[in-house]
Amino acid sequence: MRKLLVLLFAIAVMMALALPAAATPPSDVGFEVESSLLGAPGPFTASGPAVDEGIVCDAGAVFDASGKVTGFSPTGFNFQGVKHFVCDDGSGGFFVNLQARIDFRKGVTFNWNVLRGTGDYMNLHGAGSGFGIPGVPCGNPDECVLDIYFGGLHVD
Repeated sequence: MRKLLVLLFAIAVMMALALPAAATPPSDVGFEVESSLLGAPGPFTASGPAVDEGIVCDAGAVFDASGKVTGFSPTGFNFQGVKHFVCDDGSGGFFVNLQARIDFRKGVTFNWNVLRGTGDYMNLHGAGSGFGIPGVPCGNPDECVLDIYFGGLHVD
């Protein structure tokens, strides 16, 4: 009987250690990204509890890692791309998948999610949505857009 109890206890301990750790709840974040439609990197600033809690840095640059235009229609098109956010403070960076709809009548809307990170952001996860304001800050809607991201980030 004693051997059976020891065996059951050992199995229970092994199962408890084998269970995956629960993810931390997401913390709200907002990004403002000055995106060049000519391919140049643009600055970003981040704000919200995710910044205050040290989950993500507060400023850096965004580079286009990949992108393509699809889904043309008379009213607009789709953009699918990957943006590389690199923090100014040297802490690392992260890659964001972006799925955007550019509607000539309704504007720019998008969804985003973190794909992977480097440095301090190796275990960064999160997602959200956003919108774009064409022509800000450069004054020409054919050259730039101010993208406003909002959502949540967490670290596993």
